[in-house]
Amino acid sequence: MMDTFKHRWHQLPISRQLLVLVNAILFGFVVLFLVVDYRVRMDRHLNEKQIALTEEAKTMYESLLVAEAHGGEAIQDLVDNVCARMNTDDSPGHHIAADWRGLPYQAVSHGHASDGMLLAMRTAADSKVTRSNATRALVVGAFAGPAGTVYISEKRSAVVGATRRSLLIQMLAVLLLGAIAAFVVSAVLRQLIAKPIQGFVSALRSVAAGDLSVIARTRSCRELSYLADQINSMTEALDHAQRDHRVHMEKARQIQQNLRPAVNGLVGIDVAELFEPADDVGGDYYDVIPLSDGRYLLCVADVSGHGVPAAMAATLLKAFVSEAAKKSSSPAEILTDVNQRYCEYVMMGHFATMTLLVVDPQRRQLTYANAGHELPFLQIGRDTPVRLNVGNLILGVEEDTHYDEDTVELNGSTRIVIVSDGVTEAFDPSEDQYGTDRIEQLMRKVPTSTARELVEEFESSLDTFRKGRQAFDDTTLLVAQLG
Repeated sequence: MMDTFKHRWHQLPISRQLLVLVNAILFGFVVLFLVVDYRVRMDRHLNEKQIALTEEAKTMYESLLVAEAHGGEAIQDLVDNVCARMNTDDSPGHHIAADWRGLPYQAVSHGHASDGMLLAMRTAADSKVTRSNATRALVVGAFAGPAGTVYISEKRSAVVGATRRSLLIQMLAVLLLGAIAAFVVSAVLRQLIAKPIQGFVSALRSVAAGDLSVIARTRSCRELSYLADQINSMTEALDHAQRDHRVHMEKARQIQQNLRPAVNGLVGIDVAELFEPADDVGGDYYDVIPLSDGRYLLCVADVSGHGVPAAMAATLLKAFVSEAAKKSSSPAEILTDVNQRYCEYVMMGHFATMTLLVVDPQRRQLTYANAGHELPFLQIGRDTPVRLNVGNLILGVEEDTHYDEDTVELNGSTRIVIVSDGVTEAFDPSEDQYGTDRIEQLMRKVPTSTARELVEEFESSLDTFRKGRQAFDDTTLLVAQLG
């Protein structure tokens, strides 16, 4: 229970915590003050009443000295008359008694006279402790002289009731002033502490969302001003770091773009490409390398992940393929060589897929090998597109992997479409995949076109399919056509 309370308490905003804490402390002090003040004032009022009754008893004593000359009946009449006049709304329960010349006298006009009443008054008058008097049912004042003792009492409940009404008004006034003080203190704390901290939180949220132009400001106090300066310094440093990052990434993007091969002006083959990295740089790599005797090596690779690490691995792949292609024109041998080098230089876990196709426009032959990449699409004439399905293990798993290759005779006009999984695994807002069927359908739908026109058709199809959803992986598509 306590842990739950602490958790909920710490989840409250600071303005609400300050409001609760400050008001609770002020309320506690006000209640403590009212309790102590009530007790002090009540004791004081009771003591003042006792003093007043004692003064009245002294006056009554002097009156009895005068009345005794006329006998006992005169004394009784005086006691009755005075007591009757005093039993008003201002002195409820007023009672006079006297031990005079050895004889007891009590006012009988109001019906309070009794031996028990006289005994209670004597007992109260004999007590030396004021608080003992206050705790009894009567408040008694007494005056003793040579002729006797005069007792005057009032009901304690009546005195307490009148005092309470007065104190209640004062308590309400104090509570009202306490509420006003709590409101003022809460407003001041909110202005000095809660509001600046809420501004800092808002600024940090903006920074977390990528807005580094936000500036934290406060004139509350030295400590919060220092915190605002630190937030602004942090934001400025992040802004500089982000600008440097953008500059570096732009340079990396330009380097990767410069590594893209030239696909125009090739003899006997028409090639076009679509290359869209998910980040500034990507892990997809494609290449078109002219070989001896008018042949061309088509290559598409996909390094796991994307961003700078994948781009660096893709750059290594380009170097490995270019070097291997100088030693052999066999796709299988090139893949075997590239895999050995890739396992040697690239960190374990950065796997890659690659497909290599050697196209001979003069002999109308296609030889290919595949290291776990998306199977290329081949369409001859108006036939239904087929998949080149010979393949082996992806790159970077086993250094001694040997790859297989297959040769296909090309009769008539031929179209080759090679894609990365960023195409087949593209998603629309409904989580549907683009897949391979759409590629085959589009190849059948557009029977005659240039390689660039077919790439543009694919690009439009992908944009329509995604419906504005951002690509989460690099998108690469390579189209080659033979007349």
